Amino acid sequence: MKKLLLILLCLPMTLLAQISHIVNAGMMYFNPYELNISIGDTVNWINDGGNHNVNFDINTLTGQSFNNPESFVSTPTNSLDIHSYIFTIPGTYDYDCSVYGHAASGMTGKIIVNNANSINEQNNTRKIIKIIDLLGKESKQTNQSLIYLYDDGTVEKRIIFE
Repeated sequence: MKKLLLILLCLPMTLLAQISHIVNAGMMYFNPYELNISIGDTVNWINDGGNHNVNFDINTLTGQSFNNPESFVSTPTNSLDIHSYIFTIPGTYDYDCSVYGHAASGMTGKIIVNNANSINEQNNTRKIIKIIDLLGKESKQTNQSLIYLYDDGTVEKRIIFE
């Protein structure tokens, strides 16, 4: 019973937690090439081998600005952790590795940061798997706190008064 109460008390903090994503970087690649994330999510670039960076400022191939909502460039490194960044502005971000010859060899990528409205639109297609009360029992009663579990892995706490 104590464990259940602890889980229920921690549930709101878990729901507010943002997601961390990993992009692997190696021999002229970023994997995945394109990543869809939400506002507030963190992206961590992990080095699979070599000397790399992430460049969200000036396109190494054209010399023109990427025109991203925000610009930054990390320092080239051969360490395991290339860079971490929390995305707070929605939009499409193009980037490359600006180490000599890497972008020309295909080391480019794209991050798409969804705003709150597009996240809510995605949630409209989800289906309810189960409705449970705060003790974990299936319930559809009103005038109490209920937890809705959806097929996309999201959880919603609702209180419905009738």
